[in-house]
Amino acid sequence: MKKEYSNDEVKVVWQPDLCIHSAICAQGLPQVFDPNRRPWVDLSQAEASAIIAQVRKCPSGALSVEDEKSEEPQIQVRLMAGGPVVIKGSCSVTDEQGKVSQTQNVAFCRCTKSQNLPFCDGSHNR
Repeated sequence: MKKEYSNDEVKVVWQPDLCIHSAICAQGLPQVFDPNRRPWVDLSQAEASAIIAQVRKCPSGALSVEDEKSEEPQIQVRLMAGGPVVIKGSCSVTDEQGKVSQTQNVAFCRCTKSQNLPFCDGSHNR
């Protein structure tokens, strides 16, 4: 289930099933991303360029900017120490039932403790 937050300049998409709760968004722009507030994303609290820059730092791809185009698609794979395998770049994920999800970035669980397998949910931190 996707949630969308938009203003006149930018649309941010949040995919909670992909979130690994790294809190990078809240640490970087707490006035925009506040998990204790409902709704937790308030795009009126910062300039679009700052929001886009912060969303790009999301390691799991749970946050993305809609319609953000890159010149040449590039995929990067990173193993996070003690954490997930992070794939950055446009990709599709097919689950066991054949459901395909399109995503910009994704974090796959390596520890098998996630309650949202195959995606990391941050359980490795507990």
